[in-house]
Amino acid sequence: MEKNVTRKDIAKEAGVSVSVVSRALNNSGYVDNEKKRRILEIANRVGYMPNPVAMALQQRKTYQLLFFCGDLTGTYYNQMYHGMAREAEKKGYHVMAIMNERDFEMVKKTLADGALFPTETVAQAYAESIGKNYYLPTVTASFDPSVVFAKPMPAVIIDNRKVINTAIDYLRKKGHRKIGMALPFNEGYANLRYRYWKERMMQEIGKDYRKYILDVQGDLNKTEKPKNSSQKDFSCEAEGFVYLDLFFIGRRAARMYKASAHKPTAIICFNDDMAFGMMEELKSLGYSVPEDVSVIGIDGLFTRERYEPKLTTIAIYPERQGAECVDVLINVLEGNKYKYMNYSPFEILEGETVKNIESV
Repeated sequence: MEKNVTRKDIAKEAGVSVSVVSRALNNSGYVDNEKKRRILEIANRVGYMPNPVAMALQQRKTYQLLFFCGDLTGTYYNQMYHGMAREAEKKGYHVMAIMNERDFEMVKKTLADGALFPTETVAQAYAESIGKNYYLPTVTASFDPSVVFAKPMPAVIIDNRKVINTAIDYLRKKGHRKIGMALPFNEGYANLRYRYWKERMMQEIGKDYRKYILDVQGDLNKTEKPKNSSQKDFSCEAEGFVYLDLFFIGRRAARMYKASAHKPTAIICFNDDMAFGMMEELKSLGYSVPEDVSVIGIDGLFTRERYEPKLTTIAIYPERQGAECVDVLINVLEGNKYKYMNYSPFEILEGETVKNIESV
């Protein structure tokens, strides 16, 4: 087996010190032009390949970022990750996905410059455990601007209060007053979106808002506080592959709609995947969207192009949120100016699933 060529070997053949070879190969610091030419010629001839671990230790920089994502089977976080990866690549970095979003010990075992989190819940768990005593620059995607971290952490925020109110304003302009909400579970920002919907609908129709909740898991009958249990009840398996199926949950919400004595004229679904499932099941149950009931999603996923009618949704652009998380983290790492509160844009993407009933 051939011996790996080292900088010491190149230095010996070139008749210079190892530090001179390092400066020449790193293109840093002064090296006589003739010596540099000879060093590069020798390195090329002998097939010198730098050791990435040694380089990282020497430069104190790996150009690698960790993303504690947990589950990439859902389209939202898949798009977020792609936004991160593409933006990082533009700037000479790479993003490594850690599939166990709570395996924070990985920061001690992996050479990385910083870490990214998909939600403030995961970011808080990190800050309260490994993050207490381990310094690593971090940035999180966030869906609740009111969250306060033990240590300040930059966040790229989707303001869910504004998102929900934008959806309700849009539906009201179309004549809808009985506006329901379909929820998959009572956790995280599903609970947050529910609370903002409830807050607004209480102002609009009082306690009658309760008639128009499609609560798939049934947690809201027990408590309106966020639940901390797992979401395994909604896991599906295909060919040995386990994934969280919000499309399936949307189908269940459609069946709840059919069984309901009080039917809303429009339904805000927790996200686009749930809306897609609800639309498909409503169709199979004999309902027409939007003639019988209007449906609006939240996310703005690329997959809306695959469904008919095309979903109307509040686009919160997960790939943009992911890209901005990377931008902020790289600014932290490279000593550039950055903000702790960074709001990610959203807008209505009109489709064909909301009927104007103003004149009906």
